[in-house]
Amino acid sequence: DPIRDGAVAILPIRGVLSPRGQYGASGDTGRLGDRVRELGADPKVGTIVLDMSTPGGLVYGTQEFGDIVFEVRAQKPVIAVASNWMVASAGYWIATQASAFFASPSSDVGSLGVYAGHTDMSGFEDKLGMKTTLIASDPEKIQGHGYAPLAEEARAEIQASVDESNRAFVAAVARGRGMAAADVPAVHGKGRLVSAPRATAAGAIDGVMTLREVIAKYQSSRSRLALMRRRAELLGVITEI
Repeated sequence: DPIRDGAVAILPIRGVLSPRGQYGASGDTGRLGDRVRELGADPKVGTIVLDMSTPGGLVYGTQEFGDIVFEVRAQKPVIAVASNWMVASAGYWIATQASAFFASPSSDVGSLGVYAGHTDMSGFEDKLGMKTTLIASDPEKIQGHGYAPLAEEARAEIQASVDESNRAFVAAVARGRGMAAADVPAVHGKGRLVSAPRATAAGAIDGVMTLREVIAKYQSSRSRLALMRRRAELLGVITEI
């Protein structure tokens, strides 16, 4: 559950992100999305802080959670903080949808991109004297199975799926950070993790700050007003507040 600290609500996001908490309740993207919406609708909460430590997670559920964060930031500031570890991959997608994104001094952020894997078990079966034969209603049903080397057609399908998800990732970062999609790789990288100072220098995040420092900063109504101004300018809604 989020920890309330005056007008600032802190929502911990931990571990591998997945729908329905398949890798742990603290990374349940559906539950976390519901929490962000609840805090967005709570008039007692002035700022939502996402206290994040995650290596990333599954494609499933990530876009939906990111869309909620982006939606709620139109109501009040939503601040992402990489707190004393890393915010990578799917976690980075979520963090870039916030109003602002900070990282503690020792944290790493990034790993923008998508990957999939295939394990060819045929050699292992040969050593055991085994052979698996799959019988399916259609070859597409068993395309890319693990009992033979990966066929080129199956590889192409997997690559197309990875590319599609990566385009959605880049588009989300561009939207969240108020930039052109074509400029995302130069600023946010194409898969590497970088330190908080390097990410700040590149303009990928908004600064190096600890969770405690972020909470103190956004308890100030003046800071919230400045953030609202920045968000409005990025979205092209208004130029002055």
